[in-house]
Amino acid sequence: MEPGANWFYLLIRAMARLSCRIYFRHRGVDVEKVPETGPFLLAVNHCSHLDAVLTGVVLKRPLTFMARSSLFSPAPLGWILRGLNALPLEREGVGISGFRAIRDRLSQGGGVLVFPEGTRSRDGRLGRFKRGVLRLARLAAVPVVPAMVVGSNRAMGRGRLFPRPIRTEVRFGDAIDFPEGEADDDALKRLKEAMLELVGGSDASNGSLSCDPVNGMNEPGRSGGRRSPA
Repeated sequence: MEPGANWFYLLIRAMARLSCRIYFRHRGVDVEKVPETGPFLLAVNHCSHLDAVLTGVVLKRPLTFMARSSLFSPAPLGWILRGLNALPLEREGVGISGFRAIRDRLSQGGGVLVFPEGTRSRDGRLGRFKRGVLRLARLAAVPVVPAMVVGSNRAMGRGRLFPRPIRTEVRFGDAIDFPEGEADDDALKRLKEAMLELVGGSDASNGSLSCDPVNGMNEPGRSGGRRSPA
């Protein structure tokens, strides 16, 4: 059985998939670029609390993701989060226990969602990447699939308590390998460029292109990839 494919996760994902399809007209683009088998990291931009949900519902495979450790109490909430494949994340970031938990899930052949920025964007732009995603990829020797959630910042960005019915989609790129000998800065630049290309940009030096654009070909539904409904 696929790691994380418990009945509770599959039930909640099915309900969330239907809700996102109706409310956000949500869909995935080039979903087939996500490996059908084997471990992988999914590097996703982070503009909204919706990002993990919007990403997970377009995939056939279950995903593991990180959530603030404070959310795991009281016990019933912790049980729900663990049932949804969430791993506790300490306030200061992914600690030793977090790395071990992610490595264990990857060693079982599962997929793990990570936010390279480490926190939500304040303005919808792709921020500075932390080195944690490289450490994980190299430690576990797994590919990293770049992905961009488009529309989530306008639907439910920082400061918004309830989502608006804004059209959303998730775009996936080709998997990337990060060899040990490559400098961290160069590797992070490659990853950032790959993610920006999914929304029509290429300036990875400062992330000047909004990761939640509102104009032209960067709007949801205007990418050239293969689309699939949520």
